[in-house]
Amino acid sequence: MTAHVLLNPAARGGRNRALAAPLARHLAEAGVEAAIHETLAPGDAERMAHTFGLGGALVVVAGGDGTVHEAVNGIVGTEGTLAVLPMGTGNDYATALGMDADLATACRQLATAPHRAIEVGHVWWTDARGGTHERVAANCLGMGFDAHAAGVAAETKWLGGRAAYLAAVFRTLWAWRRPTLRVRVRTTGGETEVAYDGPLFLCEVGLGHSVGGGFLITPDAVLDDGLLDVCLVRHVRTARALRLLPQTFSGAHVTAPEVTMGRVAALSLAVEAGAVGIQTDGEVLTLDAVDVQVEVRPGALRVVAPSLRTSVRQTRIATE
Repeated sequence: MTAHVLLNPAARGGRNRALAAPLARHLAEAGVEAAIHETLAPGDAERMAHTFGLGGALVVVAGGDGTVHEAVNGIVGTEGTLAVLPMGTGNDYATALGMDADLATACRQLATAPHRAIEVGHVWWTDARGGTHERVAANCLGMGFDAHAAGVAAETKWLGGRAAYLAAVFRTLWAWRRPTLRVRVRTTGGETEVAYDGPLFLCEVGLGHSVGGGFLITPDAVLDDGLLDVCLVRHVRTARALRLLPQTFSGAHVTAPEVTMGRVAALSLAVEAGAVGIQTDGEVLTLDAVDVQVEVRPGALRVVAPSLRTSVRQTRIATE
């Protein structure tokens, strides 16, 4: 079977353009028969993934989490299988699937790693004008400050890795003058439900354990437990947000008094005044949602996964 590789040449600040030839060589050396297709415009990866997925193909994303987001929205509902090579800025999803950071090694994993069924998140929202929309999330979904930072991150990806996202967070915090956003959050199902009514800084829904190249906002999230991990941060001032930020590198923020964690099957968020931004997998969907519904879809996506990441904190305890 031919693997269809979706190469985003613009990923990593355009540095992926130089990787087309080495990628082809690594795939050939790994014994992977592959056709490489470059994505040239937004929507290309989603369209191609859907087309190839309908034929039951292996669709390989050679790009970052934004390309993953498009490909997942195209392939869910088809017979296709998704694989991800670590060729983006953050590579959070590739890491969660257990793909090696070395490209040659990751190409060999394509030929040998098991295929697994994992969950996705399905989000519906209503905008301030009454329009309704929906998307699928592969790794994460963020509302509030997180969505604004994701928009800024698109301008700093040339820095690479976590540095790009740190720069975006600091720039967004510096300019953060938005009036307090008041929301109602309700969750259902799962192990630890969340009910909250008040001012919001951010609400992160994690399928995977990390975002932005290693921020462990939902450190216990795993991709095959059939649940969504929720991190809700009540309104905080900039100085307090700056103190909480370093804690997200280890997951220590989960015990902070402003933070509520939950593991749920579904979530609803209603805005009482103003509107909220939404990002999925680092891609900004909107900045003016007034009602948001999120549900988990267990087993909706088949992936190549050498070793699905387990809870970061459980793994740390087990190795101490």
